[in-house]
Formats: sequence, structure tokens, C-alpha cells
Amino acid sequence: MKWSVKFIISLTAIMFVLISCDFIRDIFPNGKSKITFRASTTSKTNQADTVLFTGDDIKWLNGTTGEVCFVDSLTIPKAFSFHRIKCYLGTDSLFTASMTSDYMSSILNDLVLNHNLQDGKYYFSDGYPDYIENVGAKNVRIQNKEKRAVAWTRFTEELKKEGRYVIK
Repeated sequence: MKWSVKFIISLTAIMFVLISCDFIRDIFPNGKSKITFRASTTSKTNQADTVLFTGDDIKWLNGTTGEVCFVDSLTIPKAFSFHRIKCYLGTDSLFTASMTSDYMSSILNDLVLNHNLQDGKYYFSDGYPDYIENVGAKNVRIQNKEKRAVAWTRFTEELKKEGRYVIK
């Protein structure tokens, strides 16, 4: 009996110490992502915009292909009723992405979240369509990517902290 009582007391003490440690809070910060994607009807920053999804809804982002996998397949379809989504880290506006799908006939030379109809997956890309032969458009895409580089890095660093960034 003494042994089991000592074991339970020891186990309780160890759990109490671990739960109170700061490193545990850093690993599991209340289970809430600091990343928020909001509906956008204008180019202005507006914290009152409708929240479409958060970082918690992102299962992972592939740093090599730009593919975004969502926890729930129903998360993203509601975002496609808007032309743009804005990404926030806390209250800081990071970037805006246009919503595209493979049936579009327009050309966009800035960040897009594209729904690939062939594989049914979603991808962040520097423009739409992903392939383009126009040198001027390629240069504009490069310039736009450079403009958002700091914001994109903040976004990916947060995903890395949350364990949602992969390289395949």
C-alpha cells in the first residue's frame, strides 16, 4: 500500500510541475492559432471583416508546392464566395490573396489561393495561372513576391511554431 501511495503522489507532483512549466505553454498556447483569414470586399484593413478560417483550420502548408491541406474539407468553399481573403497574425495584416480556380480565364500577377480542379487541392501561388510565358507578367510577380516576403516569412514562421508547415 505504501508503494502505491508514493507512486500516486510522485506522479501527481510530476504532472503539476510539467503543467506549470513555461515550455509547455509555448508548445500548446491555448490551442488557438494567431493566424486568421478574413473575408475581404475591399483592399482596406478591417478587423471587423468576417472570419473565414484560422490557422487551426489548416492541417498543413507544404513549403515546396504551396499546397494547403485543411482539417475539414468544408472549410474553404465558403471563402470562394469572396474574391479576396486577408491574412492576419494577431491584429497585424500580413497579406491579401485572391481566390482563383482553374476555370477562370483572367490573369492575376499577385498572391492567389487557387483551387486546382484536377486534383481538388488548394495551392498558394504567386499568380494565376501558375505558368505564364509573358516576361512582363513574370517580372511583376517577382516584384510582388518580394514586397510581401517579410509578411510571408512571418506567416510561415507562425505555421512552423504551430507544427503546420511541412516541406515535401
